[in-house]
Amino acid sequence: MASPHIMFLSQSVLAGKKHLCGARLCHEIAHAWFGLAIGAQDWTEEWISEGFATFFEDVFWSNAQKLPQKEATEQYELKALLRWRRLREELQNSEEELQVLRPNREQTGEVSPSGASLVKHGLNPSKIFMQVHYLKGYFLLRFLSSKIGEEHYLKFFRLFVQKTHGQLILSQDFLHMLLEKFPEIKRQGLTLDMIYEDWLDSPGIPKPLLEESDAWLENQLVQEVKREVAKWIQFNQRNRKGTKRKRRAEEQVIFKEVLPDQLVLLLEFLLEEESLSVGTLRWLEGRYCLCEQDAEVRHRWCELIVKHKHTAAYKDVEQFLKKDQAMGVYLYGELMVHEDARQQGLAKSCFRSVHEEMDPTSKKVVEEMIL
Repeated sequence: MASPHIMFLSQSVLAGKKHLCGARLCHEIAHAWFGLAIGAQDWTEEWISEGFATFFEDVFWSNAQKLPQKEATEQYELKALLRWRRLREELQNSEEELQVLRPNREQTGEVSPSGASLVKHGLNPSKIFMQVHYLKGYFLLRFLSSKIGEEHYLKFFRLFVQKTHGQLILSQDFLHMLLEKFPEIKRQGLTLDMIYEDWLDSPGIPKPLLEESDAWLENQLVQEVKREVAKWIQFNQRNRKGTKRKRRAEEQVIFKEVLPDQLVLLLEFLLEEESLSVGTLRWLEGRYCLCEQDAEVRHRWCELIVKHKHTAAYKDVEQFLKKDQAMGVYLYGELMVHEDARQQGLAKSCFRSVHEEMDPTSKKVVEEMIL
């Protein structure tokens, strides 16, 4: 969380290797412009703060790492695929009204005669854990960048910040200025009404995003992950067929090093597998030292543990629920939904030990899951 001249980082971000911490720091630094220096006039338009910060998180982080342009582009696309998967899952499991970036539509920015305005869904406890305004907003900005070109787009943002610094803005303020600066966008057939309809005023996945998402699967970093996943699936099949074959599988398979975001994607792909043996899960944890990774990786590891009832690693789930409370909220639901007595007992035991430390919203959501 960012405030003027100070940032607050949770222990979930600080734990593990530097990648998650560096990316989150860049996100909060971006809030110095989008969220603090420039704010949303209507707080139902959270995407103006969070979508912009998510977009610039990648720009700042690639520059901080001094990545060559080709490598930076590959990592942008890998990150886009991860966010696309997260957005798609969230849209499948949320109310349609909560999926709209401009829920007040034409009435956005209007106030009552007293000067008061209503923050729609502001008291809905589910909304605090949703990332639609982060992700859908990010994809809108990415879509507009593809129409203009990154270099010209970033130059435009410098101009936009200079002009609106210290002001509260609405979506239309940003979009009007963008379309005025780049009239060729209109000549390409993209109008303000189309942006509202596809991205801001409708639930679900925007049509342009559906068209773009398949291309990310051809990304080189994604292809590397797919090859590693294929090795793990083959390893898992051999691992199930007797001691000699297990030893042969262990001797023959060579797993490559992967980047942090690649590791997240690898675990997500493995979560789609119907069955993984205990031996495979042990090798997986040992190969990548999963318990020493950042919270994004450890969360996927915990999901694998729960899905495959890897009882020997339940201590890792317990540790995650106690130390990474906000990120562990929906893990409680996964422990309860399988109707496994031991998993449900673990969820209840962890909640009893930490509920007094939890923020009220997280506590209420977890209580509804387990009680």
